[in-house]
Amino acid sequence: MTRIKLSMLLAMALPMSALAAPPSADTVLIGGKVLTADDSFTIAESLAIKDGRIVAVGSNSNVSAYIGAETHIIELDGKTVIPGLIDNHFHFVRSAWNFQNEARLDGVDTRAEALAILKAKAAEAEPGDWITVIGGWSPRQFQDDSSSFTLAELDSVSKTNPVYLLQSYSSGYANSAAFAETGTENTGSAELSGRNGLTPFTNAVSWSNKAASREAILNYMAELNRLGLTAVYDSGRESDGDLTPIGELAAEGPMPLRVFHTLRYNAADAPAAVNLIEGMSPNTKNDYYGLIGLGEHIYSPVQDSPNVTAMWPDATWAPFSDISWAAAKNGWSVHEHVMSNATAVQFLDLIEDIAEEVPQVKELRWTIAHANGMTDAEIARAKDLGVAIGVHAQARMSFRTVDKPPIGSISRSGVLWGLGSDGAIVSSYNPFHTLGWAVTGKNIAQGIGWGDTETVSREEALLAHTNYNAKLIFMEDDLGTLEVGKLADLVVLNEDYLTVPEDDIAHLLPVLTMTAGEVVFEK
Repeated sequence: MTRIKLSMLLAMALPMSALAAPPSADTVLIGGKVLTADDSFTIAESLAIKDGRIVAVGSNSNVSAYIGAETHIIELDGKTVIPGLIDNHFHFVRSAWNFQNEARLDGVDTRAEALAILKAKAAEAEPGDWITVIGGWSPRQFQDDSSSFTLAELDSVSKTNPVYLLQSYSSGYANSAAFAETGTENTGSAELSGRNGLTPFTNAVSWSNKAASREAILNYMAELNRLGLTAVYDSGRESDGDLTPIGELAAEGPMPLRVFHTLRYNAADAPAAVNLIEGMSPNTKNDYYGLIGLGEHIYSPVQDSPNVTAMWPDATWAPFSDISWAAAKNGWSVHEHVMSNATAVQFLDLIEDIAEEVPQVKELRWTIAHANGMTDAEIARAKDLGVAIGVHAQARMSFRTVDKPPIGSISRSGVLWGLGSDGAIVSSYNPFHTLGWAVTGKNIAQGIGWGDTETVSREEALLAHTNYNAKLIFMEDDLGTLEVGKLADLVVLNEDYLTVPEDDIAHLLPVLTMTAGEVVFEK
């Protein structure tokens, strides 16, 4: 008798219950509404986790079979579960540094509450400490009074500690102590304008080229876990800060937040960049940390904005082109900051030229980031070239329709796309603010300033922040959906994402966040 026949005979002799019994799970979440965010948007009741991965998704009765003597059972009581949210365009390193000392006004609806937050921060400050808000807000979000902050208001926050509120790279506010600390003339107005006007204040608290401590990194990871984020793609530049402490933390073991990043180099030196790209390998990450590709400014002199109306001159575009060719030939994904229609056309022209000689560029998931100026024609070209589109909530902060990417048209086209924040200076880093904006089309002032029909369904928005984003970071085999075999990154919500009023999506809150089956946040 062969071994195969013997094993079959032994199997036939076993009780059917022994054959059918699944392995006991480490954790079972049962009795809820599990939005798997798979391609069919399947909704289940329960799921089971073992060794950090999902081993079962389905009905309460089916998943109950995975409950053993040592299984930790989480009774969902009807609560909604979604995959861990992925941000495809984040500035994690510099934000971790800033978060150590700043207050945040993301989502604060009233001026009174904003001032109360600032005063509470001042009450904790030591003499000489700066009280800062480094982006993610605008006075126009205040429903009670959206006028600019006055010097008297900010002096009421603190008369002795400098106060600096960075609204954007070209606008902000300061109190009298901050003017004195920087040696800047105090004209009686708190308002600061222009990059040069902000420079003395930004330099005083600058994140540039800093290395955040282990404690600061873990604190910021905890903050993002609190909001349901389990993975981010840091698309920053060399000056954003040192990645080394994150790499050291990742080397010690699993982190509560997955942090992937672009290649850091001097983006003003094209020949050196080409040499580096040719000498390194892309996509060298593991499940928690590592390098993916290039971006968001592969050549820094190409600084696009929605106001650009002409194509870049050859002297500027040629080095950009050289880096692009090197990236394609060496298998690098590119995640490029493109805001204007003119630059979108020029970039797609370049990719078409590259594809004739290097057809595999269509498989590298090159991404147009921001995409404010995309038209249907450019969206169709991008799809044909295998170019993805990253849509980011920095546009939510604006009041100009020229700043608004055509989210609905992008979604309907069938092109691969995803949602991100561009946090945490030019936008809020709260992913539910991004989801609410994509569904309602309302900007930070609840829609004032534009009338917009370029919205998507709440199902499509969630897919874009999970399923589709996993593809943009080359992690679709492990992240993005709640399916058997995937890593158990998930979020339990306080209310049902699918049924709350659309305007309330931005106010949803996680009550529990898991990364690889481990609880990293619990309310």
